[in-house]
Amino acid sequence: MRIQNYVKADSMKEALERYEKGCCILFAGGTDLMVKARGRNDYQNQTFLDIGGIEELKAIREEGKVISIGAAVTLTELLENRLVKDQLGLLCQAAGAVANVQVRNRATLVGNVANACPAADCVPALMVLGASILVASTKGIRQIPVEELFLECQACLRHEGMHIRTCFYSDPAKKKLHLNPGEIIKEILIPNPGEEFRWYFSKLTQNCSSDLAVVNLAMAGALNQEGRIRVIRTCMGGLYPKPMCMDAWSTLLQGELPSEAVFKKYAGQIGCTLEKEQKILADYAYKKKVVPELVTEGLRRLFSERQGYER
Repeated sequence: MRIQNYVKADSMKEALERYEKGCCILFAGGTDLMVKARGRNDYQNQTFLDIGGIEELKAIREEGKVISIGAAVTLTELLENRLVKDQLGLLCQAAGAVANVQVRNRATLVGNVANACPAADCVPALMVLGASILVASTKGIRQIPVEELFLECQACLRHEGMHIRTCFYSDPAKKKLHLNPGEIIKEILIPNPGEEFRWYFSKLTQNCSSDLAVVNLAMAGALNQEGRIRVIRTCMGGLYPKPMCMDAWSTLLQGELPSEAVFKKYAGQIGCTLEKEQKILADYAYKKKVVPELVTEGLRRLFSERQGYER
């Protein structure tokens, strides 16, 4: 890999001033960039701007009922943090499913989001949890719901069925994110879901190693005092041009007693959402068949005593 220059920013102020000038590829861990650079010359005229050493971006803290995770926090640091383990079990399971230990030691949660892959493992969990991102520029700071961050990328769905480990775009920030020029994701804000919420995460890969997800699934829900479903949120990766929650179908479950018939009805409706992606989704026939099964099993696990994670 050849690059024009490498700069390590010592402060957020320096990073913002440099990034505003353009011609920079921003990174903290760099795991996605390293893979994309193999055998390609996408970065030969670019400057790599490293923000991984900025101290204020390494913090995990709780403010009220919101947990803040800085842009330079690695997935390993996330998984080892007591606050995150105690309050964000769904996110921990998703982060633990990313690649392997070596990658998680460098990769960051913000990087997993900013790479904007429709099959990213952490994005469905963050969307289900109602997370937002805090974006900084020299002009100020603004907050964006994670659900509103991504642009559609139909090319991703043709990308060998999401089976290879990289993205077409060398700099997703310019092609796949609703960010203005010069804006940097500073931190991710995640509301504490509360103890009454149940969660479930599942990842389907070609094998049980570190492959990118063919399909992944994040769910969170809660029952009311009568044992009926009060709320349910579902998000799946690897299926749509951009990540999205299935909120339109949540009313099918609200107020219902958990049952196999109710689960299958909900799962069937989600499976039908794939029909509009038929012409662009690689492995459509396989995914159309497997999605209702994954969702049904997720609901069984979500509203049983065996909630948690499956890979």
